[in-house]
Amino acid sequence: MGHPRLLLLLALTCIPVSWGLQCLLCERNGPCQMDTGQDLCRTTVLRVWEEGEEQVVVEKGCAHREKTTRSMSYRTGPQIITLSETVCDSDLCNQPDPRPPSTFPRSRYLECASCASSDMSCERGRDQSLQCRNPEEQCLEVVTHRYLEGEPQLPNSGEEPHIRGCGYLPGCPGPAGFHNNYTFHFLRCCNTTKCNGGPVTELQNLPLNDFQCYSCEGNSTHGCSSEETTLITCRGPMTQCLEATGSNELGAPSYTVRGCATHSWCQGLHMAESFRMTHLNVSCCSGNGCNHPARDTQPRKGRASQPGPTHLSLTITLLMSARLWGGTLLWT
Repeated sequence: MGHPRLLLLLALTCIPVSWGLQCLLCERNGPCQMDTGQDLCRTTVLRVWEEGEEQVVVEKGCAHREKTTRSMSYRTGPQIITLSETVCDSDLCNQPDPRPPSTFPRSRYLECASCASSDMSCERGRDQSLQCRNPEEQCLEVVTHRYLEGEPQLPNSGEEPHIRGCGYLPGCPGPAGFHNNYTFHFLRCCNTTKCNGGPVTELQNLPLNDFQCYSCEGNSTHGCSSEETTLITCRGPMTQCLEATGSNELGAPSYTVRGCATHSWCQGLHMAESFRMTHLNVSCCSGNGCNHPARDTQPRKGRASQPGPTHLSLTITLLMSARLWGGTLLWT
């Protein structure tokens, strides 16, 4: 019989080193391969219903530890679009489900107002009714705006500045959001019939509150220099001063975002998905102007770190990346 310590050493050397789960990686219904390195596996499914026909696009891969299961459905023109993302925490747990795909459920749960900017129904006040797919879903309103010199930018093809419908997203229940001189992100959730109706939410219509925070987007030489960092008055429920640093979607290091936020937006997940930032650190504070780069007299709270890359954000996919031309989804 061999030496016990030698046998233990030999056994340990046969165990492969893995930093994170093993997950299937599949893009747009294509062939799958293995992916490793993060804490969760995800399955993201886009469904489009139109005149009784259903089209499905599935993506799989890894997800960072702050990801949660979420969903959203909305109407645009004659289509009902549903995007859902499910996460799990064991090796290869995102393998395909052997059961046949489900059809649009006949069960009737919460009824919500639904519209989208892609057909201008939100801006024109032409909400339709949408029955939620699951009993835990709520009525949602999701808003995203980019501003140029104080004026809203025109959306690119396929962008959705306003969406209303059913679903469950991080930050629910209650309103969650962020704004500065350049960006406005807002999520409103409620759970009574068509409670998400009425005029669309615009930043200028939210009341000023008693808080002031510094605003900028960029780095210390362009975008967040001392000349470009300005003090703004916060609006609505945004009563926290936020500072986030990381790499932006173009790979530029030391990218910084400052502005006003709700407490829930101080989580790294919201900033990573809304601004497509990686290697992210987020901090919030509650004193006027406490997010100035040269001022650190008050302890920061809500600090969150996002070390890895983000993958296929549900909200960003709905608002900025889903382009539907003849039922074909193009990921950008």
